[in-house]
Amino acid sequence: MKHVLTAALLFTGSTAAFAEMSDEQQVLNAINNVGYYADQGEWDQVAAQFHPDGAVLDYTSYANASAGTSAELPSLLPTEIVAAWQTVLPGYDRTHHLIGTESVQINGDTATTTSNIYATHILANDEGEDTWVFIGDYQHELAKTNDGWKITFMRANLRAQLGNENLPALATTRVSTAR
Repeated sequence: MKHVLTAALLFTGSTAAFAEMSDEQQVLNAINNVGYYADQGEWDQVAAQFHPDGAVLDYTSYANASAGTSAELPSLLPTEIVAAWQTVLPGYDRTHHLIGTESVQINGDTATTTSNIYATHILANDEGEDTWVFIGDYQHELAKTNDGWKITFMRANLRAQLGNENLPALATTRVSTAR
């Protein structure tokens, strides 16, 4: 029963539940919440996983990302991170970010993680549905704050793509024409 309760509380953000989690569980919760809440379109919850002073996004392994691909990687405020992702993710009919096989190292008030990512993106078209899958790994750095562990650095390392590699551009066009 404890495992069921813990799994159910991971995404609730309940302060009482949060206090009962170990630092490692809180770190994993923060990185997993990014994909979970992005898939749900709950952008305030996505932003809440990042450090309020900002975080660096590094998507240089995937040149077509909406942020984090320039030679200089500035620190972005949580609202700027969400705004960048909102230029593409809402253009899909569905997304599913599956993060797993995580490794967590905690050193005082900082943590680093490595995890696998399998992100499925689906867009409907006249023939049915088209899919693009991003396969790779994430590296995160987090800092412990009064509000829990917050992401200060996020690197996505693209290892392979499956499906229609033009789907991100189509999703971006969909978002820009809907505005």
